[in-house]
Order: sequence, then C-alpha cells, then structure tokens
Amino acid sequence: MASETNFTIPATEENLSLEVDRHMMDSQSTEPLPEPSPPHSVIVDGIRGEAAIGCFGTWSTRISIVLEEEHHELGKEFMTKYFRFTEPGVVHWGHYGQSFRIVKTLE
Repeated sequence: MASETNFTIPATEENLSLEVDRHMMDSQSTEPLPEPSPPHSVIVDGIRGEAAIGCFGTWSTRISIVLEEEHHELGKEFMTKYFRFTEPGVVHWGHYGQSFRIVKTLE
C-alpha cells in the first residue's frame, strides 16, 4: 500500500478492474493460469487501502476492498457483487442505499 499519496483520481469500474483476473470458467482450461494482477491503491472515505474489481475465481464481477483501518460499515475487508458506480468516485452497494467514496492513488 502507498505510504504517501502524490495524486488521486476518482475511482471507476474501469480503473479498478484487474488486468489479469480469474473466472470460474478458467478452471476448465488445461493451460496454466497466470497470477492475477495486484489490487490498486485507494482511499475509501479517508482510509487507505487496496481495491480491485474482478471475478476473483467466481462467476460474477465483484469489488474487493482491504483497508488499513476499520471502516464503520465496510470493516477492514469487504467484497460484494452488489455494487455500482453512480458517478466517478462514488459506489452504491447492497440493497439499502449504502454508499462510500473511493479515489485511486497514483504513485
């Protein structure tokens, strides 16, 4: 994780997506699977962490976040397939109108 933030940009589904991901159908392949790409450095509601969007070996796309400190709703580790970016940097998740702000840090 980044120790010092030089620049940030609003996070989007596109700029948090894994370049190399694993989908459940990949397990059908006889070829060796490449390692997934690393997550991206982010700040979620003021808390530093890492996030990525991908399938992570499942059937559907989801967002995964690991934070350095506990978030009041997300905890330290959070993953859901019920998310959408309503605008760059704003994620609505779940079924009850929950949301958080997220920016991607650029080294």
